[in-house]
Amino acid sequence: MRYFNFSNFGLYRLLAALVFDIAIVLGFFSIFSALFILAPLKLVIMSIVLFVGLLFFSGAVVFPKLLFGRGSIAYPISIVVVSIIYLAVSNLISVIFIMGNMVWYICWELVVFAILIGVLSTLTYFSNREAVDTTELEQSEKTNINMQLMIIEASLNAKKNNEGILPIIHSFKMLKERINASTPFGRITGNSAVYELENTIRDNLEFIQLHIRSNSIDKNIVDIQNLIDETRSLIVNREALNVR
Repeated sequence: MRYFNFSNFGLYRLLAALVFDIAIVLGFFSIFSALFILAPLKLVIMSIVLFVGLLFFSGAVVFPKLLFGRGSIAYPISIVVVSIIYLAVSNLISVIFIMGNMVWYICWELVVFAILIGVLSTLTYFSNREAVDTTELEQSEKTNINMQLMIIEASLNAKKNNEGILPIIHSFKMLKERINASTPFGRITGNSAVYELENTIRDNLEFIQLHIRSNSIDKNIVDIQNLIDETRSLIVNREALNVR
């Protein structure tokens, strides 16, 4: 799966999460080592509480896209913050009740865990809602682009007997293949540079369509060719911005 194809940045995140987890676990057992003998059951429960918090934290740091699909980066960041708060609060409760009543300790830990689950559910809901909105936008953009390409292609085919139009037909075919092979329009969100490029590409397709459907197409051959070449270049630039 694509989620597990780590970049260098992803590897750094993994290493950072592992170092953090190891440091917290070593510190925890160093502080509460006496409980191995005095209260082993409580140590087990405290360890489970700790590991649950570390699990959510590490998951949000290492696999943000796996947790929230195409949701924005704000959601994984929120999970990291919530996980850290949970780690702090749950272990503070462990310290407060270290010599106290076990029943009250478990009750408070369950309350804090229930709050964590509630916050996670809320974040997941809004993340899924954002993903649905993005999918609908992508489908709409894909339909519009395909309609423009179909109209241009039909107009070119209607005039293919004109030998001067043959290079344009070839260039447009390459442009269409490049567009179909690129990331669908509307999928890349939160990037103003990509948004501007997509608007320019749509405008270029509109101008190409108008030039080809005009009665003076022979006079516009150079302009049409330049527009097609420019649009292909914009598609390449858009993909480069997406990779970054």
